[in-house]
Amino acid sequence: MNGETLHRRIDVGGVDIFYREAGPPDAPVLLLPHGYPCSSFEFRNLLPRLGDRWRLLAPDYPGMGYSDTPEHFDYSFDGYAQLLDGFVRALGVERFVLYLHDFGSPIGARLAIMRPERILAQII
Repeated sequence: MNGETLHRRIDVGGVDIFYREAGPPDAPVLLLPHGYPCSSFEFRNLLPRLGDRWRLLAPDYPGMGYSDTPEHFDYSFDGYAQLLDGFVRALGVERFVLYLHDFGSPIGARLAIMRPERILAQII
């Protein structure tokens, strides 16, 4: 991939999630939860710059960006954290670096608390 940003979709617990991905599939993973009110679009300039040495994953939360807006979803920090957990599991990601800022901070913190052994580092 070498810096090229791909636009993808994945089903996570019955919710269609849009995400941007860049970097080699075997590179260390950097998970990029976005802020509010935003989407993975906020990382459009970062993905090509780090895609030569990181596998970057930037999903859109349900109800934001190009992801579905399901009627029956827990639109809370806990609900979004559960969704992110399902997202990394669906992609087979075992360990990752977590980027935390803005609205993504309490979501990412909850994700890290779920299974702290999979968090390699946090960028806060």
